[in-house]
Amino acid sequence: MNFLPQKTFTGKYLKNLTLYVFTAIVGGVLAGHYAPGESIKLGVVSRYFFMILEAFILPVIFMAIIYGICQLSEIKNARNIVWQTILYFLTVGSIAIILGIVFGSIMQPGSDTGIDISYINTTLPKNFEIENGDLSTLLYLNRHGIFLLISILTGIIMNLSSKKEKFLNLLERGTSIFYTVIKYLYFILPLIIFCNIAYGIAVYGINTLLPLSKVVATVYLADIVFIFGILGLISYGFGFNLWTFLLGIKEEIILVITTSSSKTAFPLIFEKMESEGYSRKILRFIIPLGYNFNLAGACIYISVTCCFLIQFYNISLGFNDYLWLFIIISVTSKTASGVPGSGFLALIFTLNRFGKIPLTDIALLYSVDRFMNEARSVTNFIGIAVSGAIISKINQHQKDEIPSA
Repeated sequence: MNFLPQKTFTGKYLKNLTLYVFTAIVGGVLAGHYAPGESIKLGVVSRYFFMILEAFILPVIFMAIIYGICQLSEIKNARNIVWQTILYFLTVGSIAIILGIVFGSIMQPGSDTGIDISYINTTLPKNFEIENGDLSTLLYLNRHGIFLLISILTGIIMNLSSKKEKFLNLLERGTSIFYTVIKYLYFILPLIIFCNIAYGIAVYGINTLLPLSKVVATVYLADIVFIFGILGLISYGFGFNLWTFLLGIKEEIILVITTSSSKTAFPLIFEKMESEGYSRKILRFIIPLGYNFNLAGACIYISVTCCFLIQFYNISLGFNDYLWLFIIISVTSKTASGVPGSGFLALIFTLNRFGKIPLTDIALLYSVDRFMNEARSVTNFIGIAVSGAIISKINQHQKDEIPSA
């Protein structure tokens, strides 16, 4: 079914933003290389920006989930959609973890590295220091999951309330306000990207990347195979053209790559997909959940880096150990939704829970985490968007749920 494209903020603004972003990247590389001292100071700009952005996006996700649950109850096959979503998330997440372990085992990124720790920046920021059993740490790591559970419970309670319609109207207004504020924040994105790139080049330049290029290449290769192989096959099985879909959301993908965060495109993907005819009510249910339960990029990243450390320390593990590691990654990857660096926190959380891989030289991986963050974020984002498109498509017979073109 073809739908006429509508003019959206996404199409109008991000097409012009691409040139500014490219200019910011080039400028950031030059600044980081030729003025490293000043560029290091710019790191605080991007860090606080993403903290502010997350503070606005979390309420949007909260409202979107409540809205999605309330609206989903009006669809005749709502129960089927819930089970389809759960099955899809579990299956795709499991495939991503297995794919990461397979690629890590085949490419052996941690074997015979010849790495001299003395030549690597091993400084680990204090916010990555995790104490086992510390309540504040556990709450921080699981803040998105806690937020998600509260929003689901609120949605269920509100769905049973007699004042449901009034509450939905308030949600619509609130979401609209937050969307507007977030969109205006995007106007300073070129500046933020410039600061982010300049800081990264100044602190973790090419000299840091080269010794660990194999683990970075393994993550990128596994992500590429997942997107065009796994998601491509799944899309083909449902009569869905993945390449055409990716071209349709290319502006959002560019935004995710340049900011190293899948959350930055959260408000825009709704607008883009709804304008292309995908079910608004289904998207408002699936996509917010996907930002916690469908993080394929994080699954691959954690799996590959765990394999790297296993090989780096020459640790011998049996089948049961890998099975336990698989279960732990299935849980801890759900904490990788947030600002840039949340994936590395999820990795530390995984190693703490697994207990058989030392964290002695974990800063070694942090030195190249920024180079893997783009692949992790864009894989998360594409996986989330594709899940919304596929589940919306297989329930396309709900004609009254599809917005008219």
